[in-house]
Amino acid sequence: MSTGLTELDTFLKGGLRPGRTTVVAARTGMGKSMLALSMALHCAVRLKRPAQIVSLEMSHSELSTRILAAETGIATERFRRGLTKEEHQKVLAEGANREPREAPLFLGGDVLRSGGPDPSWTPAGIRRGCTEILRQHEKLDLLMVDYLSLMRTTRPLGITPDRDQELAQVVADLTALAAEMNTALVIVEQLTRATERREGHRPRLTDLTNREALLEHADAVILLYRDRYYAPPQRYVPAQGPNAHPPAPEPAELHVARTAHGETGVADVQVDLTSCQLSWR
Repeated sequence: MSTGLTELDTFLKGGLRPGRTTVVAARTGMGKSMLALSMALHCAVRLKRPAQIVSLEMSHSELSTRILAAETGIATERFRRGLTKEEHQKVLAEGANREPREAPLFLGGDVLRSGGPDPSWTPAGIRRGCTEILRQHEKLDLLMVDYLSLMRTTRPLGITPDRDQELAQVVADLTALAAEMNTALVIVEQLTRATERREGHRPRLTDLTNREALLEHADAVILLYRDRYYAPPQRYVPAQGPNAHPPAPEPAELHVARTAHGETGVADVQVDLTSCQLSWR
């Protein structure tokens, strides 16, 4: 299944594979959630194939705002501050042009909590949500989990397992779920601070948090890098005020650090963090 980014698909020999696990990782605030979200939107909105997003760090309101921003090109800050009449009409027009079934995009909590609260966000809870989607659509083409370090296993109260072992079990359970349902799985994870201490700051596989647990099951690993992220504050001042022009899309790199079926290398893209858009460069 295509990721929506031509050069990345080339490295991956076509894109994300059903039943296989792809890891997307970067430093905090680099844009890794945006990258994974862009894949989910391409799957559900462009390809009309069912996609499930399970975000453990963003509320449904925040996630919905990012989706609206990516689809309309309106900056997320505008949604928080209030839309102009023209912007409001643009959002309404985007929604009116689509039937609900045309974009089978599911936000994890909506489905997971349909049978009762599940605040622990375990693989068992995610399985219940995926099963519900399968009942409705007979398939689930993409499952995105953002991000691994916030997840827990289902354990009886009073049992506190080793955290490394626990996360290894989470990855194993999610991978097994993806294989069973023939669903492409994207797991989002952070990189360690090692990139900040290295000259050039380019990410490496060794920077991956929970590396051993992920690499045991990952079919592909994609590391996001933005040079502007490390720019001195005096060189990078975000746009402010109601009349400020938003920053232009900036170059970024997708380091395909590991792939079982394609080639490693770097895909160049453009990112617009204000409207959560990512495109072929």
